[in-house]
Amino acid sequence: MGRRRPEEYELNEVEDTITGSVGSRMRLVSSELGLRKTASTLCARGGFVIDPRSRFCNCWQQIIFLWSIFSSFFTPLEFCFFRGLPDHLVSLESAQIIFLVDVVLQFFVAYKDLHSYNMVYNRKSIAIRYAKGSFLVDFLGCVPWDAIYKASGRREVMRYMIWIRLYRARKVAQFFKRMEKDVRINYLFTRIVKLITVELYCTHTAACIFYYLATTLPPAEEGYTWIGSLTMGDYKYINFREIDFWTRYITSLYFAIVTMATVGKLSLSLVSLPNLIASSRGGKKNQGFGHGF
Repeated sequence: MGRRRPEEYELNEVEDTITGSVGSRMRLVSSELGLRKTASTLCARGGFVIDPRSRFCNCWQQIIFLWSIFSSFFTPLEFCFFRGLPDHLVSLESAQIIFLVDVVLQFFVAYKDLHSYNMVYNRKSIAIRYAKGSFLVDFLGCVPWDAIYKASGRREVMRYMIWIRLYRARKVAQFFKRMEKDVRINYLFTRIVKLITVELYCTHTAACIFYYLATTLPPAEEGYTWIGSLTMGDYKYINFREIDFWTRYITSLYFAIVTMATVGKLSLSLVSLPNLIASSRGGKKNQGFGHGF
């Protein structure tokens, strides 16, 4: 019997993308953002349907992601600092058009079935799934509530409807969830970025809420609020509603930071019950962050 000739194999080099450099981490984050090239494009299976793996869909999702961050930060600011947007900020409401376009596009984006793990391209199934899901909340978030508030004689209940837009923050949460599951991205790096983002957002929101609580009292009782009774050197916050926006916001931000850093033991005096309750809740929230992270 003759000897068998050994089989020959060809070794292909595999590109190693798991590196510890900061640049590689940024590339991996860009990959999570969907900025990588994909071969899929718009498709027409059972009608006009958008492939969620296409480059167009990835780019559009990142546009919505960035605007969702802006909307999540601007919504508390709009509600707490403005009784109706001033004329030079009304143009910001035009951003709702982008989210309205996204609502329309969601009726054409294919999805992966959770049972068969196959892509569903049937237009009717896509529309029914989105209509039963987040369609109503997404649509209500696009409504120009500021214009309705002014047209309805400034009814306060209309202003509360803009809080629906905070539902868009789920896109940011989903982004961090994908990053945490990606083994190519350092888990500690992801958690640190998430912690910084959450702390910034909660401090910003707390600052807006503290200012709003001060505005719930009539102007004649401003001295019974934390900001109306505030004195810094020779500067007094009497008639604080007439002070420029950035001074009020930075003061509120400082108040919120001190609340979270000192677990409610403030260097500023709290002289009304709503402020005391909010300060106590802020301290408890800060303790919760310490245990959660």
